[in-house]
Parts: sequence; C-alpha cells; structure tokens
Amino acid sequence: MIGRVVIAVFLAAGPAGAQFNPAARDRLLAAPDCPGPANIIAEATAEPLNQSFMRVQHIGDLDTDELANEVAHEITWDVGSLTGLHVDSFYQRGDRDAPPPVAASAFQLRCETAGFLINSFQFEHSRPLFGEGPSASIGMTLDPPPAAFDGAQSTLAIQGWVSVPTSVSPGLTPELGVTQVSFLYYVRDTTTRTNIAHVIGLFDNRARGSPGAGEEFLGNDGITAFAGSPLAPVDGAGHAVRFVQPAPMSETMRFAQTWNEPAFFRAEIPFARFKAMLEALNASSLPGSGVSTDPRDYRVLGFGVLAEVFVGTTREHDVILGGNARDLTLARERAEPRFGLLR
Repeated sequence: MIGRVVIAVFLAAGPAGAQFNPAARDRLLAAPDCPGPANIIAEATAEPLNQSFMRVQHIGDLDTDELANEVAHEITWDVGSLTGLHVDSFYQRGDRDAPPPVAASAFQLRCETAGFLINSFQFEHSRPLFGEGPSASIGMTLDPPPAAFDGAQSTLAIQGWVSVPTSVSPGLTPELGVTQVSFLYYVRDTTTRTNIAHVIGLFDNRARGSPGAGEEFLGNDGITAFAGSPLAPVDGAGHAVRFVQPAPMSETMRFAQTWNEPAFFRAEIPFARFKAMLEALNASSLPGSGVSTDPRDYRVLGFGVLAEVFVGTTREHDVILGGNARDLTLARERAEPRFGLLR
C-alpha cells in the first residue's frame, strides 16, 4: 500500500548542503534540522525546500471544513500520551482540540522530532481514496537533488529513531483496519525524468505472515512506479528481500506489537540492490519506458517517514495510530568500513 498523493507532493522540487562525517564513513545528504509548527502543512500546500516538514492528508472528506482545518488549530492537551512525544501545545496542530476520551487527530513538530496521531474514529472518511489512506509524512524535499550513488561500491542510507506506542484496530482484516509506518524515498531518472518511489516498512499492525503484511512488491499507481520492501532479510511471504537491507545495528520491521521506547532503524540500499530494483521495475511496472538501469543516473528528490492507515469508507475498520520519529538522516555511504552511527 502506498499513498499516491503522498508521492506526488514530494516531487514538486527536488539537499541540504552535503557534509562528510568521518566517524561514520557517510556523506550526509540531509541531516536533522529544527523546524517548528509552521512546517506542519496540509494536503497540496507547497512544502519548504531543504527543511523538515510534516504533510497531513485526508483527515476528513474532500470539500469539508474538517479537511480544510486539519492542521489549522493549536492543540492544548498532551498528545504525547498517545504519540510518545511530549511537547508544549505551541508545537501541536489539528482540527479539534479534543483530549481523550475523544482524542481527535493531532500532529506535532519540534526541531528534529515529529509526532503523529491519526484517529479515524473522529473524522469522516466516507468518500473513497484510491491507492492511499489518511496519512502524515515527515520528511524533506531536496533542492538541488543529490546523486543517489557516486559509484558501484556506494550505498544510499536512511536512518532515524521511531516509536509506535499506539495502534488500535478492532476491525482488522487483511486489507482494512491496517496501520503502517515506513521509511520512503523518491528518485528521478535524469535520462527520462521518470520518478520512482521506494517504501520500506518499519511497522505493520497485521501479524507477521498475514496476507500482504511485510511482503516485497512492485507497482505503478498511474503516476509513479514504486517498490515496497520490509526492512528485514526475509519478507512476510518467506522470500529473501531484494531491494533493501537493514544495517547491522538496525532494528528490523516489527509486526502487530507496539513499542514505547524509540528504536533505531537504518535502511541501506546498496548500488547492486538498487540496480536490481530498477531492472525489476523495468520488466514489470515500467514496460517500454526506457528508464535507465544505471543507479548513477538517479537523483534523490526527497525522503522521510510515512504513517498511513487504511480504513475504507465505513466505520467498521476505524483505527488509532500514534507514534513519533526523530533524527531522520539521509546519507551516501562509502565503501570503507563503518566506525559509528550517525547521531
């Protein structure tokens, strides 16, 4: 599952100034920064470039006041009781300032840390969405977009600390009542201007091995070709994951069980795995497109964390998803041995 509009909004522009961290053998393409609540934006609002922001989408039906105001108001209650991120009310936004037991959706952004609470019990979602669900994405659009790879021995890496303390889904089925948290990144082929997205699963509220949970797949939603992979050596169907690998110090994708303490995730996409993804997309989702299968032809447009729910158009599959992410970093790793984490 992947949000079509979530993809589109990251493609409006394409790093923060690249830096070299000799302790980690990484060249930083985008590092944690310090935005405030002004960078919590709604729907198709233009995002700031080279700054972290949170985009909130579909927290209400199209053409309603609820949707128009989804991040319009300061929220005064402790949203951290459900997201795990405790901040002053100044850093919190939403439509309704409604604490538990209502706990209407609310969103937090303070410097390098962001929190999300999506409570579909408390907003209308009677109109169908195609290829996506209500979501909050935390990330950065990079301008100019940096090269994803500078040689056959290089590796693209996304890392950060994530916790998901809240996931409630009384009506869970294989396809509805689903809550997910993922890394994601977008690249552009400089030879054809074709955009490709890769979603890397960190959490799914379905049990490991359930249909669709943590499986690696390819797709095309009519706008963007994409791949979906779990951050794990083996996917939910028991197949070796082809397009990404967890770093040795990283947690792997979690299923069903929430967790309170931040866990460190680092997704690594080596040159060879990225090339394999391009070749697989060329053979399935991009037939006849002529996209390059040389990773050196690709530029990174944006990256981040996506929190998304799939609830359909009735009340049978409502969910609550709460969590937070901090210190999101994009790097290009060199072939030399790694000496430490990026902090």
